[in-house]
Amino acid sequence: MTQYLVCDELVEKASIHCAALVITEDVISSDNGMPSFAQPSEELRSGTITFVKYKEKFYGITCWHVIEIYRKYLEEPGNKYSHSLRTMVNGFYVVLDRFIKPKPDLGMSEIDIAIRELNPDHLIAIGKVPYDLDNNKEAPPKIDFGYAVGFPETMKKKVNENSLGHQISMPQVEILAEINGMPNNRFSLNSELPERPVQEDYSGMSGGPIFWSTEHEYGIFGIIYEGGIGSVLAEGKSVHIYGEHAQRDEIIKWISQVNA
Repeated sequence: MTQYLVCDELVEKASIHCAALVITEDVISSDNGMPSFAQPSEELRSGTITFVKYKEKFYGITCWHVIEIYRKYLEEPGNKYSHSLRTMVNGFYVVLDRFIKPKPDLGMSEIDIAIRELNPDHLIAIGKVPYDLDNNKEAPPKIDFGYAVGFPETMKKKVNENSLGHQISMPQVEILAEINGMPNNRFSLNSELPERPVQEDYSGMSGGPIFWSTEHEYGIFGIIYEGGIGSVLAEGKSVHIYGEHAQRDEIIKWISQVNA
């Protein structure tokens, strides 16, 4: 099996440029009928949001289908202001739905991307660092593999539960897989595995970053929009990740539409 070298900084801080983006009820009724502010639920859907910086402004990128799922909650009768999007790190900070769906280049297919500008204080509060497009590292001439990072929603669970409440744990997952070609927009990562992976459902990683890496440097080149394990015929001993192409110039095009 081919061994790929991954930058130590990327391995040690894999999720420094992203966070879980969870759909959360704003208010719930307690046992005594009194309303109270809700914590993120292990039962509601979630995605991942990737942070980038360009010309001193911060932006959040996720998948458009994540935003569509959120908006469907609000379309239900009586739910117009019932839920919010929140990052689930060091508290539950709201990300207002000001996302736009960037238009693709002429002749290209629709892209599953949503983007909006963010307040830098949000990232400071949750201890995240945006990937800096102004100091973007030059990608190697040939990208052989991707290092994908995100937060599968099936791993979201209650912890420290007691009479006063509970906390929600949301572990991250990193997937290293070989790239199948590099088209102009969408691409896939696939790798065979010696055993079936413990984590089999990658829903919730949508919106997470896909990095290229060398032994000493790394950079972003994609955004996850789907993932899973291999087919029944393969006994699940493989993993695949589908990504939207997202190198520096592509992300800057999306940003230009935010500010249009």
